[in-house]
Amino acid sequence: MPIIRNTDVEFGSGLVENTRRRILVNPDKGAGATTLGELIMNPGTELPMHTHRIEETMVITKGVATVVLGDETYTLEPGDVILAPAGIKHVLANRGNEPMEFLFFYPAIEVLIERV
Repeated sequence: MPIIRNTDVEFGSGLVENTRRRILVNPDKGAGATTLGELIMNPGTELPMHTHRIEETMVITKGVATVVLGDETYTLEPGDVILAPAGIKHVLANRGNEPMEFLFFYPAIEVLIERV
């Protein structure tokens, strides 16, 4: 069973400006069915509204997130969990004054992100 140390995986640029992202676990790192990543969003940053063909779970680890899931809007804090079912539109935004961080999990398949 592989151990991935926090210090062994560097952050790179995220898919959206003012974000940093790293993939901690995926098939390239020995996983058979899981992808786990971490995203840091600077204040004022918002991911575009999107869906996936698979479900995605996110855990807020730092800061405050504004989340749209389907037609509902939520304010989430560290420890709160989001389950975005397959095909359901969702977006995360950092409306605070400090960086917001979260972990994301999904099945280790090619994830198709569709902006809506």
